[in-house]
Amino acid sequence: MQTKYRNVLQPIQIGPMKLKNRVSFTPVWPSFATADGHVNRELMEWTRHLVKGGCACINIGCGTVNRFLPKEVAHLLRMGDESVVNELSMLCDLVHMYNCKIGMELFAINLEAGSFEDRDKDATKPTVEIDPTYLSKEQIQEFIEDFANAAERAMRSGVDSLVIHGAHGQLPGCFLSKLINERTDEYGTDSMEDRARFTNELLQAIRDKVGNRLAIEYRINANDMIPGSPDLDEVIEFAKIIEDKIDLLHVSRGMHSIQSLAPYINQPIYFDHGINLEDAAKIKKAVNIPVTVVGSVTLDQADQAIGEGKIDMVSMARGLMADPQMVNNARRDCSEKTRPCIRCNNCIQKTHYLLAPIRCTVNAELGMETLYSNIPTPALSKKVAVIGGGPGGMEAARTAASRGHQVVLFERTDELGGVLKMASIPDFKADMKAYLDWAVQETLNTPNLEIRMNTTATPALIKEGQFDTVILALGATPIIPDFVKDSPNTVWVGDVETGSVETGSHVVIVGAGLTGCEAALAQSRAGKKVTLVDMISEDNFGNGGAKFNQIAITDLLKQEDIQFRGGLRLESVNQEGAIFTTADGKQEILACDTVILSLGVRANAEYVDEFDGCAYDIVAVGDCNTKQGTLYHAVHSAHEAGYIIS
Repeated sequence: MQTKYRNVLQPIQIGPMKLKNRVSFTPVWPSFATADGHVNRELMEWTRHLVKGGCACINIGCGTVNRFLPKEVAHLLRMGDESVVNELSMLCDLVHMYNCKIGMELFAINLEAGSFEDRDKDATKPTVEIDPTYLSKEQIQEFIEDFANAAERAMRSGVDSLVIHGAHGQLPGCFLSKLINERTDEYGTDSMEDRARFTNELLQAIRDKVGNRLAIEYRINANDMIPGSPDLDEVIEFAKIIEDKIDLLHVSRGMHSIQSLAPYINQPIYFDHGINLEDAAKIKKAVNIPVTVVGSVTLDQADQAIGEGKIDMVSMARGLMADPQMVNNARRDCSEKTRPCIRCNNCIQKTHYLLAPIRCTVNAELGMETLYSNIPTPALSKKVAVIGGGPGGMEAARTAASRGHQVVLFERTDELGGVLKMASIPDFKADMKAYLDWAVQETLNTPNLEIRMNTTATPALIKEGQFDTVILALGATPIIPDFVKDSPNTVWVGDVETGSVETGSHVVIVGAGLTGCEAALAQSRAGKKVTLVDMISEDNFGNGGAKFNQIAITDLLKQEDIQFRGGLRLESVNQEGAIFTTADGKQEILACDTVILSLGVRANAEYVDEFDGCAYDIVAVGDCNTKQGTLYHAVHSAHEAGYIIS
């Protein structure tokens, strides 16, 4: 095998299931099931997109075991309903076509309406999906039966393994926690035997139904991250008690119900990769079954950790969604072609907060497979001009060229990348820098694509080229109020991030969106005293991206002792600092050496209009056709524009 990933590409036996390599797709909720909980075409094609890339097993997320669910619970696979078997069988057949195994995650959902806070019965402890304290023994047995029956349905459907969710505040893990479980009977916490009783009975009931025909994976928190929760030694003791009933232990951390801890489940770009590796290694030393781990583990980290005996395999989702071909690329020794995940968590934002189908910022077709499948292959090769070499322009150019068109990309500077060059400079934006480097190299290496650097594309030049289609990816201009344009101590955030201007020791950043927050973090870590100001309330600082990332960045800013000031409107800047108007109309001066403006961007509408009539088809993509520029919008609008040319 001519590859550096020798360890992660080795096969492994997990109970009765043999995997062709050691990369598994961990369960996520793609929000693709029908409203009444059945497999639909969108789920089928999303799954196909993932499994044809070479991963060994795909675990389908969020199979509810409850026998009764209210209508409000929608787009989750209803494993508690016999009718799910028919379509699930077809999904299993599809996965097996690609020499891949399929697992089904099983979990119990709370039937009470409202948020976690609404369910809180005891303010002294965290709220969870289902609190075992308040279950009757009859309800406990019903849940055990529900899990076992759901497992049997999954087996009849053709799945190869089950994932029993006991992490992130799910029911089995809650019995283990002395902080949550206040029972005083045999399901209480007087002993580890009692704390493990529910999980043991649950796993035994499943084994009684499925025997050794399926592998059983148990998802566990090595660290709840809440004072009073089980420590790692207790988790290991628990794992030893249940290991004879499972085939694989899946190590995670964090709690969904506590906002500050949710980012530790799906780590944003600001966190280290592989945050659970060391805990998983300690657990593996203590148990006699294979161990897998999640937590933004890279393929390089996984290969090294497997080689060192710290883990047996790796589970990932976002990296495989960003590029399902990751494993095939590793096997073919061309991992540089793998599109990096930027850990923006837009995938989680779509499903968990917007209750919409899953999408990926950098993989424009992920989740949209059925929409793209009906677009025919172009009958003729067209001559296409793409103006602008930023993320949108590069995406449009690569896409159009890959569809057989002859593409010319015009970039007015001597570098590709556009605004991403600015966005990827801070050390904590290494994932973005990796994506930028990938996008540039893929663009440079794309057939049918000519790149003209240092060329300003004018309407006359485009008309002269007689292009069939013009894609405008002209970017946007920063919003700089007229009253500060002549202020020597006022600078634009982009110039600060690129290092083209210097800032003083005390800075005020005006604009607390995601860009402003990231600039505040970078300035603070550079040793500056930072005040972050906006008209919006402080609770909304960091918006403009995924909620998980907003939580993470604002928590990091508070740890840096950055001062937040909401409800202030910038009026002017003088030698003393920035002058603001408060919500009640009073003036306030914030003394500083430098004012950094992060007020967003304005689309270049006038520039776009200049190209009217230059070709039969003209389309604007990315920041030049939106009020709020995001990488998601740039990539998706550009991919669509390049793809539908016919």
